[in-house]
Amino acid sequence: MPTLRTLCLAFSAGMLLVAVSPQTVAQDVTADQLREVLHFHAPFDGAADAKVAEGDRSILTAESLARKTLTPGIHREHAKIAPGEGRFGDCLRFTGRTDQVLCYPGTAMHYADKDWSGSVSFWMKLTPDTDLPAGYCDPLQITQKAWNDGAFFVDFDKDLPRDFRLGTFSDLLFWNPENIEWDKWPIEKRPMVTVHKPPFVKTEWTHVAFTFQNINSADKSPATAILYLNGKSQGELKQPMKFTWEKQHVVIMLGIEYVGDLDDLMIFRRALTEKEVQFLATSKESL
Repeated sequence: MPTLRTLCLAFSAGMLLVAVSPQTVAQDVTADQLREVLHFHAPFDGAADAKVAEGDRSILTAESLARKTLTPGIHREHAKIAPGEGRFGDCLRFTGRTDQVLCYPGTAMHYADKDWSGSVSFWMKLTPDTDLPAGYCDPLQITQKAWNDGAFFVDFDKDLPRDFRLGTFSDLLFWNPENIEWDKWPIEKRPMVTVHKPPFVKTEWTHVAFTFQNINSADKSPATAILYLNGKSQGELKQPMKFTWEKQHVVIMLGIEYVGDLDDLMIFRRALTEKEVQFLATSKESL
């Protein structure tokens, strides 16, 4: 049984015994608390350049996933700022597919080579089964090399009805040292959290967040990654994870094969708690 802490107060008239429960009552989350750990923020209000970032805040356009050339600004076909259409203010709207990719430089992403934790938060609005072109779709992918080599991504599967997934892929040689073909990996062993029948609809904004903790652990203990939709946990991965990045070569890519709206992208320097994610999902205004 749990013990109770006791506080004894002596008075001249006698002794008063007060029992206090050891359970800690969590304080309410505030926007100021989250701003203290905010590493990157692109609200997409008026422009796509970041409001908060380390170094260059410019959005970039790559000619393709190969990223051989990066040009400042939005030059991607079928992508624009949509005034007044965002979850808060304006938003970034994708209206068709193209090989071009919008991205931010690696300094926008928090990274540590030991005991690394962080969080990513943003909003999306679309009906996946009717709005997306055929094939896989990655609204967000963060990597230095490829989707399966030191990468985070959220994607919609290619098959109807479309599943929504969080991929947390360590260095390729760490999670797949034998280089087994992807199609031969058992689904239950893939480093992904999968949501069947996700709640996305074109008439409402859906909040997406994922947190990660203890990646590149100094003692090789398991890391944890959790996917949230509208403030509710959809599942987690718990296993050792290793990401080896050179930040100058990392990119945060947006809108790969995506058709829909995206708003209020934020990256935090630690893993947010469930209550903090719920705060973001229910807030009436952006940070």
